[in-house]
Amino acid sequence: MNPSRTPLWTRRSVLRLAALASLAAALPWIPPAAADEFDDLRAEGAIAERYDGFVMVRDPSVGNAQSIVNRVNGERKALYEARAKEQGVAADQVGQVYASEILAKAPGGTWFMAADGSSFQK
Repeated sequence: MNPSRTPLWTRRSVLRLAALASLAAALPWIPPAAADEFDDLRAEGAIAERYDGFVMVRDPSVGNAQSIVNRVNGERKALYEARAKEQGVAADQVGQVYASEILAKAPGGTWFMAADGSSFQK
């Protein structure tokens, strides 16, 4: 496709998403102790990353998994909404950009849920 023939709104959308991708490196900061617990639960498979940039409980028998998921999702939601407002895009688009960065940076063994509901382990 010739970029000069691309409709202006499309080019703007692409530029906004590219800008979001560069912001995705600044994932939500989690305090070290909480980050260790979060990483441990991801490594155990109790918590999984999702296609939309949020996390979910995979193993409800782990007592503190839901509270950690709630906290992490709350922090991510606030970040995605702020970035969406800055870039003039929908928050779900921001979450999807972050999800791809999370997938790329997550350690081996991390579980992910795809948009079709299937799960896979990195």
